[in-house]
Amino acid sequence: LRAIDPILLTDKIKNLSNYKHDVFYYGKRNQKEIESLLRERHAVGDKLMEYPEKRVYPEIDIEGGKVYFSHYDMVQAQVILLAKDESFNIELMPYARVLNEYFGSGLSSIIFQEIRESKGLAYSAFCSYSTPSKKENSHYIRGYIGTQLDKLPEALPVMVDLMREMPKAEMQFQSAKEAVLKQLETERITKSLIYWTYKGNLDKGIDYDIRKDIYQTIQTMTLDDLDQFFKKHVAEQKYSYLVLSNRENINKEVLKSYGEIQEYSLEQLFGY
Repeated sequence: LRAIDPILLTDKIKNLSNYKHDVFYYGKRNQKEIESLLRERHAVGDKLMEYPEKRVYPEIDIEGGKVYFSHYDMVQAQVILLAKDESFNIELMPYARVLNEYFGSGLSSIIFQEIRESKGLAYSAFCSYSTPSKKENSHYIRGYIGTQLDKLPEALPVMVDLMREMPKAEMQFQSAKEAVLKQLETERITKSLIYWTYKGNLDKGIDYDIRKDIYQTIQTMTLDDLDQFFKKHVAEQKYSYLVLSNRENINKEVLKSYGEIQEYSLEQLFGY
C-alpha cells in the first residue's frame, strides 16, 4: 500500500466513465430532467470501452473426508462441516428457505434444540443451505458448532448424525413454514430496492419476482417433501471439516476419525 502512487488510483476513478456503464437514478425528478442533466454534466467519450476481462475465481471441489485445522490460542473449538452441492437450481430455493428456518439457526431450530438446549453440548450451533447470488455458482451446506474442548468428542458426532438424518417434528415444521410464509407476506420491495432486487435476480438468470413461486411451493410443502430434499442435498454429501482451536489442548484422535488432518497457519490462510 505504501508503494502505490495515489495518481494511479485517481486515474482509475477518472477513467471509469470511459467504460460502458448504466446510470441508475431514483428520486423526484422526471426522466427528461435527468436526461438533460446527464447530457450536461456526465461527460463520456464518443466510443465507450469494453470491460476488462473478468477475473474468475473457480470454486474448489470438496472431496470430503478431510480435516483442515488451524491453531489459535483459545479455550473453545470452532468446527464447520462444509459440503458443495449442485450449481444454482431455482427449484431448490423454497426448500432452502424452509430448511434453514426449521433445521438451521433459530432458537427453535432442530440443530439448536438438539445440541444446545437438549444436550448442552455447544454454546452455538447452526446449519445452513445457501443459495448462490450468481447462476454459475453452487449451493453450499454448512454445519457449525462452537463448543468447549472437553465436549467436542461428544458434540461433533451428534452434529454429524443430525446432518445425516433430519429429525422429523411436525409441529416445528409447521411453525417454520408459517414463519417463512409470514416473512414473504410482510416483505416489501419498494423504492430503489426494486431496481437492485431486479439486478440481483438477473445474476441468477431470473427475470421476474421469484417470491411468488417460492410462496406457492411452500404453501403445499410437507414434512416428507422437506425430508426428501434433506436426504438428497444434505445427508448424502461428503463433508470436510474446518477446525479452529488450540493444537495443544484439542483431542487429535477425535479429529482423525473424520479424516486426514491438514494443518494451516494463520499466515497461510490470511497471507500475512
